[in-house]
Amino acid sequence: MRPAIRHNIVELVYTSRRRRQVRSTFPGGIISPRTKKSLRLGAQIILVGIVFYFLGKKIWQDWPEIISRDWQFSYPWLVLSFILMGALYMGHASGWLIILWRFRHPVPILPGLYVWFKSLLARYVPGNVLMVVGRVMMIEPYGVPKRASLTSVAYEQALLAASAATVIAVALPFWPKLQNFSQVIWLVLLVPPLAIVCLHPSVLGKVGNAVFRKLGRETIEEFLPFRDVVAIFFYYCFFWIVSGLGLFAMANTVTKMDLSDVPIVIASAPLAWLTSVLFFISPSGLGVREGVYAYTLDFAFENAGVASAFAILIRFWQTLIEIAFVAIVMALVKIRHVKIKPQAIGGDPEDPRGIGENPGEPHAIGDNPGSDG
Repeated sequence: MRPAIRHNIVELVYTSRRRRQVRSTFPGGIISPRTKKSLRLGAQIILVGIVFYFLGKKIWQDWPEIISRDWQFSYPWLVLSFILMGALYMGHASGWLIILWRFRHPVPILPGLYVWFKSLLARYVPGNVLMVVGRVMMIEPYGVPKRASLTSVAYEQALLAASAATVIAVALPFWPKLQNFSQVIWLVLLVPPLAIVCLHPSVLGKVGNAVFRKLGRETIEEFLPFRDVVAIFFYYCFFWIVSGLGLFAMANTVTKMDLSDVPIVIASAPLAWLTSVLFFISPSGLGVREGVYAYTLDFAFENAGVASAFAILIRFWQTLIEIAFVAIVMALVKIRHVKIKPQAIGGDPEDPRGIGENPGEPHAIGDNPGSDG
Protein backbone atom coordinates (compact mmCIF):
# COMPACT_ATOMS: atom_id res chain seq x y z
CA MET A 1 0.00 0.00 0.00
CA ARG A 2 1.40 3.39 -0.99
CA PRO A 3 2.33 5.77 1.89
CA ALA A 4 -0.10 8.45 0.67
CA ILE A 5 -3.06 6.07 0.64
CA ARG A 6 -2.05 4.62 4.01
CA HIS A 7 -1.89 8.14 5.45
CA ASN A 8 -5.32 9.00 4.03
CA ILE A 9 -6.85 5.83 5.48
CA VAL A 10 -5.44 6.59 8.94
CA GLU A 11 -6.64 10.20 8.68
CA LEU A 12 -10.15 9.21 7.57
CA VAL A 13 -10.50 6.52 10.25
CA TYR A 14 -9.31 8.96 12.92
CA THR A 15 -11.68 11.69 11.73
CA SER A 16 -14.62 9.25 11.61
CA ARG A 17 -13.89 8.04 15.12
CA ARG A 18 -13.59 11.57 16.44
CA ARG A 19 -16.93 12.52 14.89
CA ARG A 20 -18.67 9.55 16.44
CA GLN A 21 -16.95 9.66 19.81
CA VAL A 22 -19.52 9.58 22.56
CA ARG A 23 -19.17 12.24 25.22
CA SER A 24 -20.96 11.81 28.50
CA THR A 25 -21.53 13.82 31.67
CA PHE A 26 -21.12 10.87 34.02
CA PRO A 27 -19.35 11.69 37.31
CA GLY A 28 -16.26 10.01 35.97
CA GLY A 29 -16.13 12.42 33.03
CA ILE A 30 -15.83 11.61 29.34
CA ILE A 31 -15.99 7.96 28.31
CA SER A 32 -12.58 7.02 26.99
CA PRO A 33 -12.28 5.35 23.56
CA ARG A 34 -10.95 2.18 25.20
CA THR A 35 -13.93 2.00 27.57
CA LYS A 36 -16.33 2.70 24.72
CA LYS A 37 -14.73 -0.06 22.67
CA SER A 38 -15.04 -2.51 25.58
CA LEU A 39 -18.69 -1.57 26.12
CA ARG A 40 -19.44 -2.02 22.41
CA LEU A 41 -17.73 -5.40 22.34
CA GLY A 42 -19.64 -6.49 25.42
CA ALA A 43 -22.95 -5.38 23.87
CA GLN A 44 -22.13 -7.27 20.68
CA ILE A 45 -21.34 -10.47 22.55
CA ILE A 46 -24.49 -10.19 24.64
CA LEU A 47 -26.73 -9.45 21.63
CA VAL A 48 -25.36 -12.25 19.46
CA GLY A 49 -25.28 -14.63 22.43
CA ILE A 50 -28.94 -13.97 23.34
CA VAL A 51 -30.15 -14.54 19.78
CA PHE A 52 -28.19 -17.75 19.26
CA TYR A 53 -29.21 -18.98 22.71
CA PHE A 54 -32.89 -18.78 21.82
CA LEU A 55 -32.26 -20.24 18.36
CA GLY A 56 -30.40 -23.15 19.94
CA LYS A 57 -33.14 -23.55 22.53
CA LYS A 58 -35.83 -23.85 19.86
CA ILE A 59 -33.73 -26.34 17.91
CA TRP A 60 -33.27 -28.42 21.06
CA GLN A 61 -36.96 -28.31 21.95
CA ASP A 62 -38.11 -29.20 18.43
CA TRP A 63 -35.37 -31.71 17.70
CA PRO A 64 -37.76 -34.69 17.33
CA GLU A 65 -39.77 -32.78 14.70
CA ILE A 66 -36.58 -31.64 12.98
CA ILE A 67 -35.15 -35.12 12.51
CA SER A 68 -38.55 -36.51 11.47
CA ARG A 69 -39.01 -33.89 8.76
CA ASP A 70 -38.76 -34.96 5.14
CA TRP A 71 -35.26 -33.64 4.38
CA GLN A 72 -33.59 -33.87 0.98
CA PHE A 73 -30.64 -32.54 -0.97
CA SER A 74 -31.23 -31.20 -4.47
CA TYR A 75 -28.26 -30.08 -6.58
CA PRO A 76 -30.42 -28.18 -9.12
CA TRP A 77 -32.02 -26.08 -6.37
CA LEU A 78 -28.57 -25.51 -4.81
CA VAL A 79 -27.12 -24.27 -8.10
CA LEU A 80 -30.17 -22.05 -8.67
CA SER A 81 -29.78 -20.60 -5.18
CA PHE A 82 -26.11 -19.86 -5.81
CA ILE A 83 -26.93 -18.11 -9.10
CA LEU A 84 -29.72 -16.02 -7.61
CA MET A 85 -27.80 -15.05 -4.47
CA GLY A 86 -24.75 -14.27 -6.58
CA ALA A 87 -26.92 -12.11 -8.83
CA LEU A 88 -28.00 -10.19 -5.71
CA TYR A 89 -24.41 -9.31 -4.81
CA MET A 90 -23.53 -8.42 -8.39
CA GLY A 91 -26.67 -6.32 -8.64
CA HIS A 92 -25.93 -4.39 -5.46
CA ALA A 93 -22.31 -3.83 -6.49
CA SER A 94 -23.40 -2.62 -9.93
CA GLY A 95 -26.00 -0.37 -8.30
CA TRP A 96 -23.27 1.52 -6.47
CA LEU A 97 -21.31 1.91 -9.71
CA ILE A 98 -24.46 3.27 -11.39
CA ILE A 99 -24.80 5.85 -8.61
CA LEU A 100 -21.16 6.90 -9.13
CA TRP A 101 -21.80 7.11 -12.87
CA ARG A 102 -24.77 9.39 -12.35
CA PHE A 103 -22.55 11.53 -10.12
CA ARG A 104 -20.30 11.93 -13.18
CA HIS A 105 -17.61 9.63 -11.82
CA PRO A 106 -17.74 6.54 -14.04
CA VAL A 107 -15.47 3.73 -12.88
CA PRO A 108 -14.50 0.71 -15.02
CA ILE A 109 -16.71 -2.25 -14.13
CA LEU A 110 -14.03 -4.70 -13.02
CA PRO A 111 -12.10 -2.30 -10.76
CA GLY A 112 -15.42 -1.04 -9.34
CA LEU A 113 -16.55 -4.57 -8.53
CA TYR A 114 -13.16 -5.25 -6.99
CA VAL A 115 -13.53 -2.27 -4.63
CA TRP A 116 -17.13 -3.10 -3.68
CA PHE A 117 -16.52 -6.79 -3.00
CA LYS A 118 -13.25 -6.25 -1.15
CA SER A 119 -14.88 -3.65 1.11
CA LEU A 120 -17.69 -6.13 1.71
CA LEU A 121 -15.36 -8.16 3.93
CA ALA A 122 -15.25 -5.22 6.37
CA ARG A 123 -18.98 -5.65 7.08
CA TYR A 124 -18.03 -8.03 9.86
CA VAL A 125 -16.59 -5.06 11.75
CA PRO A 126 -19.47 -3.41 13.69
CA GLY A 127 -20.85 -0.09 12.47
CA ASN A 128 -19.74 -0.49 8.82
CA VAL A 129 -17.15 2.27 9.36
CA LEU A 130 -14.27 0.28 7.92
CA MET A 131 -16.42 -0.84 4.99
CA VAL A 132 -17.13 2.79 4.07
CA VAL A 133 -13.57 3.96 4.73
CA GLY A 134 -12.10 1.10 2.71
CA ARG A 135 -14.41 1.74 -0.21
CA VAL A 136 -13.68 5.47 -0.21
CA MET A 137 -9.92 5.01 -0.15
CA MET A 138 -9.81 2.18 -2.68
CA ILE A 139 -11.98 4.01 -5.22
CA GLU A 140 -10.10 7.32 -4.94
CA PRO A 141 -7.24 6.29 -7.32
CA TYR A 142 -9.89 5.95 -10.05
CA GLY A 143 -10.68 9.64 -9.93
CA VAL A 144 -13.51 9.60 -7.37
CA PRO A 145 -13.01 12.26 -4.64
CA LYS A 146 -13.77 11.36 -1.03
CA ARG A 147 -16.89 13.53 -0.82
CA ALA A 148 -18.37 12.05 -3.98
CA SER A 149 -17.75 8.46 -2.85
CA LEU A 150 -19.11 9.16 0.65
CA THR A 151 -22.24 10.66 -0.89
CA SER A 152 -22.63 7.66 -3.19
CA VAL A 153 -22.49 5.29 -0.19
CA ALA A 154 -25.09 7.38 1.66
CA TYR A 155 -27.34 7.29 -1.41
CA GLU A 156 -26.80 3.54 -1.71
CA GLN A 157 -27.94 3.00 1.90
CA ALA A 158 -30.99 5.24 1.44
CA LEU A 159 -32.04 3.49 -1.77
CA LEU A 160 -31.48 0.03 -0.27
CA ALA A 161 -33.61 0.91 2.76
CA ALA A 162 -36.45 2.44 0.72
CA SER A 163 -36.50 -0.44 -1.78
CA ALA A 164 -36.34 -3.01 1.03
CA ALA A 165 -39.35 -1.46 2.78
CA THR A 166 -41.21 -1.38 -0.54
CA VAL A 167 -40.61 -5.05 -1.37
CA ILE A 168 -41.71 -6.06 2.12
CA ALA A 169 -44.90 -4.02 1.78
CA VAL A 170 -45.71 -5.35 -1.70
CA ALA A 171 -44.91 -9.02 -0.95
CA LEU A 172 -46.81 -9.49 2.31
CA PRO A 173 -50.36 -8.83 1.01
CA PHE A 174 -49.91 -11.64 -1.53
CA TRP A 175 -49.23 -14.19 1.21
CA PRO A 176 -52.49 -16.15 1.65
CA LYS A 177 -52.02 -16.77 5.38
CA LEU A 178 -51.68 -13.06 6.10
CA GLN A 179 -54.71 -12.25 3.98
CA ASN A 180 -56.78 -14.52 6.20
CA PHE A 181 -55.29 -12.95 9.32
CA SER A 182 -56.14 -9.34 8.52
CA GLN A 183 -58.31 -7.61 5.95
CA VAL A 184 -56.43 -4.32 6.32
CA ILE A 185 -53.10 -5.79 5.22
CA TRP A 186 -53.48 -4.05 1.87
CA LEU A 187 -52.89 -0.75 3.63
CA VAL A 188 -49.15 -1.52 3.58
CA LEU A 189 -49.26 -0.75 -0.14
CA LEU A 190 -49.10 2.88 0.94
CA VAL A 191 -45.43 2.27 1.75
CA PRO A 192 -44.07 2.27 -1.87
CA PRO A 193 -45.29 5.76 -2.80
CA LEU A 194 -44.17 7.08 0.59
CA ALA A 195 -40.73 5.52 0.09
CA ILE A 196 -40.39 7.18 -3.31
CA VAL A 197 -41.47 10.55 -1.91
CA CYS A 198 -38.87 10.24 0.87
CA LEU A 199 -36.16 9.86 -1.79
CA HIS A 200 -36.97 13.24 -3.33
CA PRO A 201 -34.02 15.64 -2.85
CA SER A 202 -36.08 18.13 -0.84
CA VAL A 203 -37.21 15.41 1.61
CA LEU A 204 -34.02 13.35 1.65
CA GLY A 205 -31.96 16.43 2.40
CA LYS A 206 -33.88 17.07 5.62
CA VAL A 207 -35.47 13.88 6.95
CA GLY A 208 -33.00 11.41 5.46
CA ASN A 209 -29.92 13.27 6.65
CA ALA A 210 -31.39 13.58 10.13
CA VAL A 211 -31.76 9.79 10.24
CA PHE A 212 -28.21 9.31 8.91
CA ARG A 213 -26.85 11.56 11.65
CA LYS A 214 -28.69 9.57 14.31
CA LEU A 215 -27.19 6.35 12.94
CA GLY A 216 -23.74 7.92 12.73
CA ARG A 217 -23.67 7.62 8.94
CA GLU A 218 -22.40 10.11 6.36
CA THR A 219 -25.01 12.62 5.21
CA ILE A 220 -25.96 13.48 1.63
CA GLU A 221 -24.95 16.93 0.44
CA GLU A 222 -25.26 16.52 -3.34
CA PHE A 223 -28.41 15.08 -4.87
CA LEU A 224 -29.13 13.10 -8.00
CA PRO A 225 -32.02 14.06 -10.31
CA PHE A 226 -35.22 12.55 -9.00
CA ARG A 227 -35.84 10.55 -12.18
CA ASP A 228 -32.46 8.82 -11.73
CA VAL A 229 -33.25 8.07 -8.10
CA VAL A 230 -36.59 6.48 -9.00
CA ALA A 231 -34.97 4.33 -11.71
CA ILE A 232 -32.26 3.07 -9.32
CA PHE A 233 -34.92 2.54 -6.65
CA PHE A 234 -36.84 0.08 -8.86
CA TYR A 235 -33.52 -1.51 -9.83
CA TYR A 236 -32.84 -2.33 -6.17
CA CYS A 237 -36.43 -3.55 -5.69
CA PHE A 238 -35.85 -6.10 -8.45
CA PHE A 239 -32.74 -7.48 -6.78
CA TRP A 240 -34.47 -7.74 -3.39
CA ILE A 241 -37.00 -9.99 -5.10
CA VAL A 242 -34.11 -11.98 -6.60
CA SER A 243 -32.71 -12.35 -3.09
CA GLY A 244 -35.98 -13.77 -1.81
CA LEU A 245 -36.16 -16.23 -4.68
CA GLY A 246 -32.61 -17.28 -3.82
CA LEU A 247 -33.74 -18.05 -0.27
CA PHE A 248 -36.70 -20.01 -1.62
CA ALA A 249 -34.33 -22.06 -3.81
CA MET A 250 -32.08 -22.69 -0.81
CA ALA A 251 -35.05 -23.88 1.25
CA ASN A 252 -36.03 -26.31 -1.49
CA THR A 253 -32.45 -27.57 -1.60
CA VAL A 254 -32.89 -29.24 1.79
CA THR A 255 -36.67 -29.61 2.20
CA LYS A 256 -40.03 -28.90 0.56
CA MET A 257 -41.58 -25.44 0.58
CA ASP A 258 -44.90 -24.52 -1.05
CA LEU A 259 -45.11 -21.88 -3.76
CA SER A 260 -47.74 -20.14 -1.66
CA ASP A 261 -44.96 -19.26 0.80
CA VAL A 262 -42.90 -17.37 -1.80
CA PRO A 263 -44.24 -13.93 -0.67
CA ILE A 264 -43.15 -14.39 2.97
CA VAL A 265 -39.74 -15.68 1.85
CA ILE A 266 -39.28 -12.70 -0.50
CA ALA A 267 -40.23 -10.33 2.34
CA SER A 268 -37.82 -12.06 4.74
CA ALA A 269 -34.64 -11.10 2.86
CA PRO A 270 -35.10 -7.28 2.86
CA LEU A 271 -36.64 -7.39 6.34
CA ALA A 272 -33.56 -9.18 7.72
CA TRP A 273 -31.26 -6.64 6.06
CA LEU A 274 -33.32 -3.66 7.22
CA THR A 275 -33.37 -4.93 10.82
CA SER A 276 -29.62 -5.52 10.81
CA VAL A 277 -29.08 -1.91 9.68
CA LEU A 278 -31.07 -0.67 12.68
CA PHE A 279 -29.00 -2.92 14.97
CA PHE A 280 -25.73 -1.74 13.41
CA ILE A 281 -23.84 -2.69 16.56
CA SER A 282 -23.96 -6.29 15.34
CA PRO A 283 -21.17 -7.13 12.83
CA SER A 284 -22.78 -7.93 9.47
CA GLY A 285 -26.10 -8.32 11.29
CA LEU A 286 -24.78 -11.45 13.02
CA GLY A 287 -27.55 -12.84 15.20
CA VAL A 288 -30.04 -10.17 14.11
CA ARG A 289 -30.64 -11.56 10.63
CA GLU A 290 -30.85 -15.10 11.98
CA GLY A 291 -33.48 -13.99 14.48
CA VAL A 292 -35.57 -12.34 11.74
CA TYR A 293 -35.30 -15.37 9.45
CA ALA A 294 -36.23 -17.72 12.29
CA TYR A 295 -39.32 -15.65 13.10
CA THR A 296 -40.61 -15.04 9.57
CA LEU A 297 -39.82 -18.48 8.13
CA ASP A 298 -41.52 -20.13 11.11
CA PHE A 299 -44.78 -19.23 9.34
CA ALA A 300 -43.62 -21.10 6.22
CA PHE A 301 -42.04 -24.14 7.88
CA GLU A 302 -44.71 -24.21 10.62
CA ASN A 303 -42.02 -25.26 13.08
CA ALA A 304 -39.81 -22.84 15.04
CA GLY A 305 -36.98 -25.36 15.40
CA VAL A 306 -36.80 -26.03 11.66
CA ALA A 307 -36.92 -22.29 10.94
CA SER A 308 -34.12 -21.64 13.47
CA ALA A 309 -31.91 -24.37 11.98
CA PHE A 310 -32.54 -23.02 8.49
CA ALA A 311 -31.71 -19.47 9.62
CA ILE A 312 -28.26 -20.64 10.72
CA LEU A 313 -27.85 -22.52 7.44
CA ILE A 314 -28.67 -19.32 5.52
CA ARG A 315 -25.88 -17.47 7.30
CA PHE A 316 -23.39 -20.22 6.42
CA TRP A 317 -24.53 -20.33 2.78
CA GLN A 318 -24.50 -16.55 2.27
CA THR A 319 -21.02 -16.29 3.80
CA LEU A 320 -19.74 -18.95 1.40
CA ILE A 321 -21.25 -17.08 -1.55
CA GLU A 322 -19.70 -13.79 -0.41
CA ILE A 323 -16.27 -15.38 -0.10
CA ALA A 324 -16.65 -17.10 -3.46
CA PHE A 325 -17.55 -13.91 -5.31
CA VAL A 326 -14.81 -11.92 -3.58
CA ALA A 327 -12.31 -14.56 -4.69
CA ILE A 328 -13.68 -14.63 -8.26
CA VAL A 329 -13.62 -10.86 -8.69
CA MET A 330 -10.16 -10.53 -7.15
CA ALA A 331 -8.86 -13.30 -9.41
CA LEU A 332 -10.31 -11.60 -12.51
CA VAL A 333 -8.69 -8.32 -11.48
CA LYS A 334 -5.32 -10.00 -11.06
CA ILE A 335 -5.63 -11.64 -14.48
CA ARG A 336 -7.15 -8.85 -16.59
CA HIS A 337 -7.04 -5.51 -14.78
CA VAL A 338 -4.64 -2.76 -15.85
CA LYS A 339 -4.33 -0.15 -13.11
CA ILE A 340 -5.66 3.31 -13.90
CA LYS A 341 -3.64 6.33 -12.85
CA PRO A 342 -4.99 8.48 -10.01
CA GLN A 343 -7.49 11.17 -11.10
CA ALA A 344 -7.67 9.55 -14.55
CA ILE A 345 -11.46 9.41 -14.55
CA GLY A 346 -13.83 12.32 -13.92
CA GLY A 347 -13.68 14.97 -11.24
CA ASP A 348 -11.48 17.98 -10.68
CA PRO A 349 -8.48 17.14 -8.46
CA GLU A 350 -8.87 20.58 -6.86
CA ASP A 351 -12.55 19.99 -6.10
CA PRO A 352 -12.76 17.64 -3.07
CA ARG A 353 -16.48 17.21 -3.59
CA GLY A 354 -15.97 16.01 -7.12
CA ILE A 355 -19.12 17.68 -8.36
CA GLY A 356 -17.75 21.07 -9.31
CA GLU A 357 -20.52 23.06 -7.62
CA ASN A 358 -20.76 25.60 -4.83
CA PRO A 359 -20.10 23.56 -1.66
CA GLY A 360 -22.48 25.69 0.33
CA GLU A 361 -25.53 24.92 -1.84
CA PRO A 362 -26.51 21.24 -2.01
CA HIS A 363 -28.74 20.49 -5.00
CA ALA A 364 -29.54 17.87 -7.57
CA ILE A 365 -26.93 17.25 -10.22
CA GLY A 366 -28.05 18.49 -13.59
CA ASP A 367 -31.21 20.07 -12.18
CA ASN A 368 -32.31 23.15 -10.38
CA PRO A 369 -32.36 22.85 -6.58
CA GLY A 370 -35.39 20.90 -5.49
CA SER A 371 -36.22 19.85 -9.04
CA ASP A 372 -37.80 16.47 -9.60
CA GLY A 373 -35.78 15.93 -12.78
